[in-house]
Amino acid sequence: MAGAFYFQHNTAMTNRDIAQAFNELADLMELHDADDFRVRSYRNAYLTLRKVERPLSELTDAEIQSLRGIGPAITKKIRELLSTGRLKNLEEMRAQTPPGVVEMLHIGGFGPKKVRTVWQEMGITDVGELWYACNENRLAAAKGFGLKTQETLKNQLEYYLRSRNQLHYPTAEAAADFVGAWLTGRLPGAFVAPTGEVRRRCPVVAHLDMLVGYNGDLAPAFGGEALTLERSEGSIYYLKLEGQTPLRLFHCRAEAFGSQLLETTGSAEFLQAFFAAFPNLRNSHLRLEQEVFERAGLPFIPPELRESASVVDQARRGRLPDLITDADIRGVVHAHTTWSDGLHSLRDMCLYARELGYAYIGITDHSQSAFYANGLKPDRVLAQMEEIDRLNAELAPFRIFKGIESDILADGSLDYEPALLEKFDFVIASVHTNLNMSQEKATQRIVKAIENPYTTILGHPTGRLLLSRTGYPLDWDAVFEACARHGVAIELNANPHRLDLDWSLIPKALGYGIRISINPDAHSKDGIHDLRYGVLAARKGGLSARQCFNTSEAMDTRK
Repeated sequence: MAGAFYFQHNTAMTNRDIAQAFNELADLMELHDADDFRVRSYRNAYLTLRKVERPLSELTDAEIQSLRGIGPAITKKIRELLSTGRLKNLEEMRAQTPPGVVEMLHIGGFGPKKVRTVWQEMGITDVGELWYACNENRLAAAKGFGLKTQETLKNQLEYYLRSRNQLHYPTAEAAADFVGAWLTGRLPGAFVAPTGEVRRRCPVVAHLDMLVGYNGDLAPAFGGEALTLERSEGSIYYLKLEGQTPLRLFHCRAEAFGSQLLETTGSAEFLQAFFAAFPNLRNSHLRLEQEVFERAGLPFIPPELRESASVVDQARRGRLPDLITDADIRGVVHAHTTWSDGLHSLRDMCLYARELGYAYIGITDHSQSAFYANGLKPDRVLAQMEEIDRLNAELAPFRIFKGIESDILADGSLDYEPALLEKFDFVIASVHTNLNMSQEKATQRIVKAIENPYTTILGHPTGRLLLSRTGYPLDWDAVFEACARHGVAIELNANPHRLDLDWSLIPKALGYGIRISINPDAHSKDGIHDLRYGVLAARKGGLSARQCFNTSEAMDTRK
């Protein structure tokens, strides 16, 4: 649990350790709405004890009680910490609080009162869910928040998540772009490229890697706060970016850049298979990566596909997939508006999608059970449909499809009666609550929703949040069989904190003949741009345009 403060028995505790124990106790008590006087007394103890220079273990009880704000009760707790390394009251408070909620207390600028609001009133119990709630604008209307506070918190959360070492792809890509510009600006004539997991477009990047081909000294690129050298091992340099993000920099001569780019990009499994087939091409010292493939007699293998050994055989047999591109996406499916928890109006979302060159948009605000997201009651559904009709008449030939993101209820049913469901052009069925079911129950729930005749697309099928929540377990064969049998597409939620369906499951889904819908789950106009991340993930899974739900000029919802 990141940020939590634990003590070891018989470990010498510093004054700072003891002070921090009282600070955490104050936070937790305030979180649970305990007596204000006790909260203040522990907070004051923290402020006093952290400034004491002489070790508390060397002070008598009388000397400790002479400190400002320290009375007999707190002195007793200090002695408990010094003798056992633990504090009973603190452990009791931790036991009453979900670990993810405790972790929220360690996010800068996010105090106990706000944590209590999102936990008790919104049901948010971990940091990843909190970030996603900000992304969906769910905090903007919450008590004590607002758009500005929500944006500040979102930025704090992104910093916090970055500090965990693993990076979401957009964060890693932005860091790689910065490093690329930094290196080319200080090493004239150098060849520079991201490599490794960033170049393979991995949804989560454990190692931020760059390659530089340069026949001179790299020293001019290091120094200062932007790029700090920690150590080097041969041709690999270990650095820290400003903000403490770790970076591995691979160095080679300029004339070997292409060969080294291939050797640093692929996964271990891919590289083993490639060089087993073409051993003479290892360390081939070629300037361009394309030359390596030409000498192997292979078509260029896109970096996204260089995860497995099988892709080498696919390339040798001329069976590489024709990967989908951004330009292939013709419609924005899964978009929220101010009718539920979106930031922009229905009109604004439609106009922006048209401005970006899309042929249509599928509006899918939250259904009525999503009370936390201002879900639509039946009367509001009908009112929104009337607005869509007016906009369709005005904006033609651009088309607005009437959809809903219907909650899948605990028993697998959808959120409205059939008489209302049949009025929608399409329905995305998604799970948002009761995420802790067993695999058997979760699968039964999903399959029942798929079997509903009004379900068009299964939304973010596992409910995962990358680097935060793994998602519920499913029997994928049962889910895919149901989708194939009932003509239901599966969403690849393009939000870079979801990317759910995972790319690794796409080949299996395609084997069942299932269409994949690349959806931004946009809660603002900017959110539509997340489609790019969905396309990158789809490419990793080998998706072609013809296998994608939203690449035709009009939405085809036929089953």
